[in-house]
Amino acid sequence: MRLILLLILFSIGFTECQAQKKEYVFSDSLSMVRTFMQTDAHRGGIKLSKKKFQSLLTKSSKWSRKNKIANIILPAGPVISAAGIYLAYDAIKGVPMVYVENGVDYPYVVRSLPKLLGGLAAFVTGLSLVESANETKTNAGNWYNSSLNENQKLGKNTIQIDFGITDSGGLGFELKF
Repeated sequence: MRLILLLILFSIGFTECQAQKKEYVFSDSLSMVRTFMQTDAHRGGIKLSKKKFQSLLTKSSKWSRKNKIANIILPAGPVISAAGIYLAYDAIKGVPMVYVENGVDYPYVVRSLPKLLGGLAAFVTGLSLVESANETKTNAGNWYNSSLNENQKLGKNTIQIDFGITDSGGLGFELKF
């Protein structure tokens, strides 16, 4: 029985060993999670809505404005990329033509190089818009995290219990108030 209790204690200790953690974690900090075509703000593992994230950025008109622009250009990026793919496909497919000489038909295809280059340029522009919008949202989240003050640090108003190696080098529990 004591062996099982000791094993459970050590397994909990090694999974939650944070007694030597020195950096501060903010209770209201955001983590920016990148998905396929967008970046979402999460607080405490819960995804924030676009309106809630925008309301958190009201302290800074710069980041609030940039986030609004990012919300506009983010949906435009995939549309422009899809249009570029179609334009490039249409240029590669070409227009079938027939050349007739001495009663003999010679089929060929006319392909437009400017149309192909325009399609590739539109595709790259769309991807750049998506990346720019996602980077702007990530930077806005980083600004918000850097603007948090000392009262919002985890441990100021909560109790933190850690098990692991303490500052003095011993094994034990550490309580932070």
